[in-house]
Amino acid sequence: MKPNLSKAMNKSGRGFTLLEILIAMAVFAFMSVMAYSGLHVLLDARADTSRRSGRLAELQISLYLLGEDLAQAVPRPVRDEYGMADTGMRGGADGELLTLTRSVPAWSSHQADSRLQRISYRFEKGSLYRLSWTILDRTQQSEYRRRKLIDLKQVRLRFFDQDWTDDWSSAHAPKALEIVFTIDGLGDVKRLFFIHD
Repeated sequence: MKPNLSKAMNKSGRGFTLLEILIAMAVFAFMSVMAYSGLHVLLDARADTSRRSGRLAELQISLYLLGEDLAQAVPRPVRDEYGMADTGMRGGADGELLTLTRSVPAWSSHQADSRLQRISYRFEKGSLYRLSWTILDRTQQSEYRRRKLIDLKQVRLRFFDQDWTDDWSSAHAPKALEIVFTIDGLGDVKRLFFIHD
């Protein structure tokens, strides 16, 4: 009986062999690579989702501001900084997409002495900007506020009165305006605005 007991003690106190340790390390390394790959995919997906949600927020703000400006449009002609007469609404030029006069609600903090503003949407170097003047008949010293709205690949406007046209310059506003934003990662976003008389 004693010899069997000492044999059992020798077997249980022996430890791991080098081959067993190498196999365990290989399995651990393989599982670590798998876990890191999964984490990398999740982090990439999170970053992509964050970028897309940022673009969607910019798109919503841009369309909201455009809709508000068109809803408050008035047919008030102005004089530009060079003293030239300018219509109440015009659009379709390459850089200057849309320019209009709009009324400002009485509760707005942006109103000055006048309850009217001149608004211009411009597409410059892949970005859409909104410019606003509180003085309608401007001079070269007239100040304006400039706000970047969204980065775009392309933007297209069409105006509807009797037929669709790519440019507009008239004393009265068109009946509708269609705008198409081409946004990187989102594709084409089309919106139609109806304009009251």
